[in-house]
Amino acid sequence: MLPSFVRPSSWRGWLLLGIFGVIVLAGVWPVIEWINRAELVLGVPAIVAWSYVILLCCVLAMLLGNRLLREKGEDDGEH
Repeated sequence: MLPSFVRPSSWRGWLLLGIFGVIVLAGVWPVIEWINRAELVLGVPAIVAWSYVILLCCVLAMLLGNRLLREKGEDDGEH
């Protein structure tokens, strides 16, 4: 059995994939090099503040994904 990449089937799935792609790109080398300076942002080094921003974005993207990709007909509290 060949492994395959499961592609999103709706515009909502593609949007969420794009959001996660941007978040991943925000945490890789070129961006980190721009952020990693000897400056304090809200009392912490800039790289730590950037890490908090990335974590917050991940949480918000997952919450958005739960809202957008919820199966139709599924109500809160019902199974």
